[in-house]
Amino acid sequence: MKKLLFIIPLLFLVSAIFAQDQDPSSRRILGSWYSNTNRSIKWIFTQDGKVYNYNNDIMKVMYKYTISHSCQNYSDESTEFVTLRDKDGDEFCFKINGINENKNGILLLTNLSNMEPLVFVNDLNLKITQ
Repeated sequence: MKKLLFIIPLLFLVSAIFAQDQDPSSRRILGSWYSNTNRSIKWIFTQDGKVYNYNNDIMKVMYKYTISHSCQNYSDESTEFVTLRDKDGDEFCFKINGINENKNGILLLTNLSNMEPLVFVNDLNLKITQ
């Protein structure tokens, strides 16, 4: 019984330590992301759940965004989606394929309306080939 009382708190401690090491998508997506094909296009994800779309440093539109395991008709517990909602309530769904994995500075999305892959970088000087 004494061993059990020692093991249970130890399990909670270990899980808490590992949980802190994993950075959730909602935190990794924050900041400025530049289109890899057109660096004048920039998306800025903010901590208050908004994303601002810029073209040539002129803000074009602001969306509210959420990250979850579903978006419209898409749902998968092993996949994350980012949902953008405009001021009229229209939703736009993107499958998240990667966000700054191993701090590589790359955001990979798939636009689910046309299945177009989107590649963004968080550093204007980062060169990647598609």
